[in-house]
Amino acid sequence: MTTEANRVLRNTFYASIGFGVLAFQKAQVRRREVEASLKPQVDAVGRHLRVVTGHINATDEPDGR
Repeated sequence: MTTEANRVLRNTFYASIGFGVLAFQKAQVRRREVEASLKPQVDAVGRHLRVVTGHINATDEPDGR
């Protein structure tokens, strides 16, 4: 191949890698956004489960066995 063809191939390769890195970074940012938006809901479910578990434990009476 000619040096010009090598240069074009190399630049195409580097651009492809660059676009892949950018896409990965964008996905990471989106993951963090989704994680942050769901955190209050997950925390609320955890609190609710602790309350329900507390009620179950409070009403659980040993049967004497």
